Amino acid sequence: MKLVACTALIFAATLQLGAQPAHPAHPAKKVKVQDFITDCEKSDFVRTPKFAQTMEWFQRLSEASPMVNITSFGTSPLGRDLALVVVDKDGLTTPAAIREKGRVIVLIESCIHSGEPDGKDASMIFLRDMVVGKKNIDVLDNVSFLFIPVFNVDGHENFTALNRINQNGPVELGTRNTSQQLNLNRDFLKADAPEMKAWLKMYNHWLPELFIDVHVTNGADFQYVMTYAIDNMTDNMEPGITAWSRDIYEKQLCEQMEKVGFPIFLYGNFKKYNAPETGFVADTFDPRYSQGYAAAHNRLGLLIENHIYKPYRQRVEATVEAFIATARILSENKESLVSTLAAADAYTSSAASRKEPFGFQYKATEEKSFMADYLSWGRDTVVSDLSGGEWVTHDYSDPITLHIPVYTSYKPSFSVQLPEAYILMPQWDAVRELLDLHGVKYTVLEQPRTVEVETYRYTGGKFSSRQSEGRIPVQATFTTQTETLEYPAGSILVDMDQPASRVAMWMFEPAAPGSLTYWGFFNVCVQAGNEFWIRPQYMEVKGREMLAADPQLKARFEQKLREDAAFASDPQAILGFFYDIVRKRAHQNNELHPIWRVMDRNQLK
Repeated sequence: MKLVACTALIFAATLQLGAQPAHPAHPAKKVKVQDFITDCEKSDFVRTPKFAQTMEWFQRLSEASPMVNITSFGTSPLGRDLALVVVDKDGLTTPAAIREKGRVIVLIESCIHSGEPDGKDASMIFLRDMVVGKKNIDVLDNVSFLFIPVFNVDGHENFTALNRINQNGPVELGTRNTSQQLNLNRDFLKADAPEMKAWLKMYNHWLPELFIDVHVTNGADFQYVMTYAIDNMTDNMEPGITAWSRDIYEKQLCEQMEKVGFPIFLYGNFKKYNAPETGFVADTFDPRYSQGYAAAHNRLGLLIENHIYKPYRQRVEATVEAFIATARILSENKESLVSTLAAADAYTSSAASRKEPFGFQYKATEEKSFMADYLSWGRDTVVSDLSGGEWVTHDYSDPITLHIPVYTSYKPSFSVQLPEAYILMPQWDAVRELLDLHGVKYTVLEQPRTVEVETYRYTGGKFSSRQSEGRIPVQATFTTQTETLEYPAGSILVDMDQPASRVAMWMFEPAAPGSLTYWGFFNVCVQAGNEFWIRPQYMEVKGREMLAADPQLKARFEQKLREDAAFASDPQAILGFFYDIVRKRAHQNNELHPIWRVMDRNQLK
């Protein structure tokens, strides 16, 4: 099957950023591939090594090759190193030095979910074959690599055969969550986990041209060993990157994977569970997730989702081939990629990027689709003699090809006109710390000033009935208005004329999926306490004063008395009428979103 039709057409303790880690003297003797057979290969792809074994292997490789350097970008809550393996033809270990040589940088991350170790073992085999076996060594002329063998290192060491019991190998695995019970692949914006804080510093120091995050999925059953996602079906990415990723990278990746016997398909869902003939909808991802975060930074992100029911050997081998294909594509298209990303940064830093509303919360529509061949299995639906429910079974001796609709039209549920700048109130230190982690540039305003801004005022919110990632998510409601307000000294100005402007937007806009509002950073504003320690009976005095001082209020009060008999006959409701007015006047900014939108750049002069 032509996959193009169904896809592309549509050990240091601390990383000293910028420092060159000392590389040990390398032995004169030649090394052979056989010297670096991995523990996974030795077990015939039944087992995956633990962290110490993994890093001992990388250390030996580093000692054998000047192209491989190992450092650390932080530590886990349990004190384990977050290892980063830097691979460059000349042994360079800083982004500036590597890019001065005209090379692009690819970050390959494994074990963000440590029960999904495919990327770790694939990285070892891919790197060994390249630097020792000299396979595809020529790509290092144009491409350098960063490898994170194990991101969720504490979860990785929680080895047991009981994790992911439906996964087809290896026999023992780590866990999905960290030692603090956080899911790192929901944490890219809010950065609650120490591991993620360290990762963000590393990522925004290197800002790799391409980021690959390797996972293993479950759910529907099909022939594909690998599915994938690139965030190029919505307007989340700058248009030039969207086109490059679709027309060059995705197209060639699909072609090359099919040539080596591992055809790939989009990651997503059927219109009806386990019924591909009903149609397919690819998933889209906001910056809570890895490739969505890369997109917010005007960089490419590839999500690999290997299929949980496929043998571990197949999953690792397919991942190796995806690394090879990616390296080859970027090496051969380096100049166009670099120029595309530079143009995207320039565009995002300009007023042109704010002419049209920015949409998010994308939903698939049926306006556009194309027919694609889909590699499935023969299947049957039976009534389970265990549960009594409907059970779909698959016949692996009956591979079939279905011709199915793939829906490619998405519309945002919510859109905003991006501002010229945001102003963050200075008391929100945690938000300022996030700006530093995300590489968002800002200015501290030293003097108070009155400005006209667009604001959000919260009117309430629907709080989740259960926690998520240790937080209580909220779907807030709010009004939008233009107001003249004074910001205090020390306020933070985030000018949107910068490449990371969309990262700020995703954090600051209350309606954005995964925003700081969603994650509960501003719950005290969404559900303001408005404690007001005055007895309503005082309104017997204050109410008369208010009516005497405000003819419009008096007219409104008298009209309500005439039109609302229940109100007119309820002394407490009448006192409450005045009480609410006084309370709101006293606490008028409790419900104010603490990030204001500057719509007119002249307000900044």
